[in-house]
Amino acid sequence: MIQLSGVRKDNITHLPILEDFQKHFFITARRLRYPVIAGINIKNFKYFNQIYGFENGNLLLKRMADHFCFLNPDCKLAARIYGDHFIVLIEAYTPDEVGIQEELAIICREFSKEANQEFPQVRIHINCGAYFVCKQDKQIDSIMDRVRYAQKENKDDYKSSVTFYTQELEHKILCESRVIPMFEQALEDGRILLYLQPKFSIDEQKLIGAEALARILDKDGDILTPGYFVPLLEKSGMIIELDRRMIHLLVNQMKEWLRQEIELFVVSVNLSRLDFLEEGFLDDIIRDIDQAGIPKQFIEFELTETVFCENLDEVIRQIERLRALGFRISMDDFGSGFNSLDVIGMVPADVIKFDRSFVLHSLKSKTGQEVMRSLMEMFQRIDFEVLCEGIETKDEEALVYACGCNQIQGYLHDKPLDVHVFAEKYLGINNS
Repeated sequence: MIQLSGVRKDNITHLPILEDFQKHFFITARRLRYPVIAGINIKNFKYFNQIYGFENGNLLLKRMADHFCFLNPDCKLAARIYGDHFIVLIEAYTPDEVGIQEELAIICREFSKEANQEFPQVRIHINCGAYFVCKQDKQIDSIMDRVRYAQKENKDDYKSSVTFYTQELEHKILCESRVIPMFEQALEDGRILLYLQPKFSIDEQKLIGAEALARILDKDGDILTPGYFVPLLEKSGMIIELDRRMIHLLVNQMKEWLRQEIELFVVSVNLSRLDFLEEGFLDDIIRDIDQAGIPKQFIEFELTETVFCENLDEVIRQIERLRALGFRISMDDFGSGFNSLDVIGMVPADVIKFDRSFVLHSLKSKTGQEVMRSLMEMFQRIDFEVLCEGIETKDEEALVYACGCNQIQGYLHDKPLDVHVFAEKYLGINNS
């Protein structure tokens, strides 16, 4: 890294402070053939401090400064912005974005590997957003905004560490910024809707349960599906409010069914990673369920692999607590990630949900079918129930049944339905 005289240094990392970085940025960048600016931070740094304390947190920041800046020959200028957020100007040796992205990814993986070996209780993931500096760039604030756009896109992706800025990305993020106010208003106006998608047994061809799914009624009367708003709510942390509202709606509906002497069935509802980290969240929903008089065995909490990306011991402790109280736990999207078997080996659960993409891929060949059959036999042998989701045809139903699965969910039987439509169709409740 270029050593500058007369610059003020950060007390922890001994890097230039941000103001001096900005002062020397263009002078340094113009000397480089292919200047790239990168923003770097740890995705779960606050949890690191909670587990290991601030002294070790400062030690980790010094390691970051050494790894990404002082010991990196491509780094020409750097600063610590705040907390664990660093900004780094590097010299690329090619204008090939893919090549530079892979180089940055390797550096990030190396740091994560070393840090995770030393501090195994928190899985450390680096978030890096990058941008090729152009000759026409004149404002450092605009450049850093582009780096932040790239980092924001990559914030909750635990399978990738580096994202490059594009104009399309900026447009996408600006459009996404409208979703949060829309959701907050819908929350206030009572326009969050409870939908249920039925689950069926194949051999008896009858309803055995349902999954609770969120919909938003927008101001124009259109129904918005989760793909439009859930990823953004997860990024912003507002997913906690959605999950809280969905559980509230479900509990109230089940309470009404009890009042009408309708026989309850198991309904699954999603819990996100942030729900487990939000103080008091689980206590609140347990209290609401108890007050409503809902037997806990009729509520199943669905978890995805991302729940286990950080604070693994604490998350498992909370799951064990839920199961001990009588709630059911299901692992969603099995086969869609890289570590599903690793996660399942550690997590106490009742149900394994096979992802549609994994099911369809497996059904294409005899070998794939045998793999799926073997997996299902193994899961059932150790007392997991197995469900295949996304089943859309009779042929798919017959094949998964031949592989040993008797529980399915998908458009073959029904799409997600408004809870009142569901109750009329499957429970014989006339809502008119």
